[in-house]
Amino acid sequence: MLSRKLRTYFALFFVVTSFLCLTDVSQAYGDEKEVLSRVSQAGNSLEAAFLSLLKAERAGGDVSELVPLLNSALEYYFEANRAIETGEYEEAVLLAGKAVETSNMVLDADTSLLVVTKHVEETAFRNQLFLSFGAIFFIILFGFLGWGLFKGYYVRRLLGLRPEVSVDES
Repeated sequence: MLSRKLRTYFALFFVVTSFLCLTDVSQAYGDEKEVLSRVSQAGNSLEAAFLSLLKAERAGGDVSELVPLLNSALEYYFEANRAIETGEYEEAVLLAGKAVETSNMVLDADTSLLVVTKHVEETAFRNQLFLSFGAIFFIILFGFLGWGLFKGYYVRRLLGLRPEVSVDES
């Protein structure tokens, strides 16, 4: 016969095991919702990364290095959706996590690229403004100098064409 201590341990083991089995069954229903939530979060992260990449491209940034990262995030997202369809929830969670991580890398790079692009745009605008004002200044300066030279030449020429007065002796 089993000792009283051993029966107590066995009963405790049975209670803990049956509690774990019940939580696993309830967790299986919760996992599907959690997996769908994580894949949806990956889709939202992917959308934010795409919009940020589009904004950086429209601002004139070079996004050619970030497009392959965004494509791999999209591939992870589609694989996560396929894993949900086949019932591989753990794989779907891992793939959704990779999609979120890759999308966040693209988003971070886009943010820094956008800052650099805005700085380049501001610098280009300042340079263009400076060059425009400089060109206007020199055009006005050379205009006045040219007018002074032209005026002197014109006056000398006019004085050279002055009719001579002659006296007629009649």
